[in-house]
Amino acid sequence: MVTAVYLLTALVFYLLWRGRWPCCAARWLAMTAVTAAYCLWVVWRHLPENHRPGETDLLPRFGWGNRLTLLRGLMISLVAGFLFSPWPGGWLGWLPALLYTIADFADYVDGYAARITNHATRLGERLDMEFDGLGLVIVTLLAVWYGQLPLWYLPIGLARYFFVFGLWLRQKRNLPARPLPHSWHRRIFAGFQMAFMSVVLWPIVPATGAAIAGTLFGLATSASFLRDWLVVIGWIDPATAVYRQWQRRVYVVMAVYLPPLFRLMLLVSLCYVYINFDTGQWAALFTAWRLPAPTIWVQFWLVGGVVTAVLVILGIMGRLMTLPLLFPLGFTLLVGERSTAEVLFMTATAVTCTILILLLGTGALSIWRPEEKWMVRRAGE
Repeated sequence: MVTAVYLLTALVFYLLWRGRWPCCAARWLAMTAVTAAYCLWVVWRHLPENHRPGETDLLPRFGWGNRLTLLRGLMISLVAGFLFSPWPGGWLGWLPALLYTIADFADYVDGYAARITNHATRLGERLDMEFDGLGLVIVTLLAVWYGQLPLWYLPIGLARYFFVFGLWLRQKRNLPARPLPHSWHRRIFAGFQMAFMSVVLWPIVPATGAAIAGTLFGLATSASFLRDWLVVIGWIDPATAVYRQWQRRVYVVMAVYLPPLFRLMLLVSLCYVYINFDTGQWAALFTAWRLPAPTIWVQFWLVGGVVTAVLVILGIMGRLMTLPLLFPLGFTLLVGERSTAEVLFMTATAVTCTILILLLGTGALSIWRPEEKWMVRRAGE
């Protein structure tokens, strides 16, 4: 049934592309078929693990958690079809981002669905890891192919496979590999990375902003993988008092003391941008997008940018408010060729500070941070 759903979905999309995207429909079908076949092979290979942890009896159904994970595999396969073809125009250009966003949402709720139905299985854990890595590789390749991210970003998309290869190599050489302890930092950075890769495929995201954000998210992801690798090879022991002491020091510096400095830099850079930027450029941009009442949209984002910036600077739901704040900053970067170098530099500085606050939080001297507790919880906990 799963194979039939994969095949039927791919054929429906192919028939749609044949009429609306005839130049690339066959290539899209070929890339999708290869990726879907790999996903189905992974499922078939690990079917003997469709049992609850601590049990050996196979379950007769996939369960809702695994079904959502299988949906992720299907969405990732559909995204893979866009590889090595030009970015389609119009509404079709939004489909890669939409499909990967659906995969992200399924990733967020599949574990919750498995837990509340008492259907958490080793198969689900295996598929979750496999599809996480596959999805990140495909969406990174696509973002680089579309010119949204630089070529050097590819190793970050392949980080999990490098990690797995390193583990395999150590096993072949009979070297020890320590198990990884639970880390909510790892899960948070992985979630941010996946969300970023969804947004970077939006046709309206400027390549300059994507490169800035990609660098920061990539550094966070790389640091997480490096720390995990040092744990695996035994150079770091998270159970020691020395490690915990240094971890606490790094956390205090990065998440408590530095964010207020980023908020101050954000205030200065935004004041400069708002004073010196010609908002008529936004109106021209919205007109080119054929938005109704472009002047009203300009006013909406001007007011929205000021409100969200104030909330971020004061530390009121700071991480959450960085998301809408990135929109007016992105619009400014999109019309960058008509702006002065100083405005572009200060806009890039504001984008950098905003993303750092998203990653690290608002730190000390914050007024209200209700979103922090939800970031360390899995869905349903």
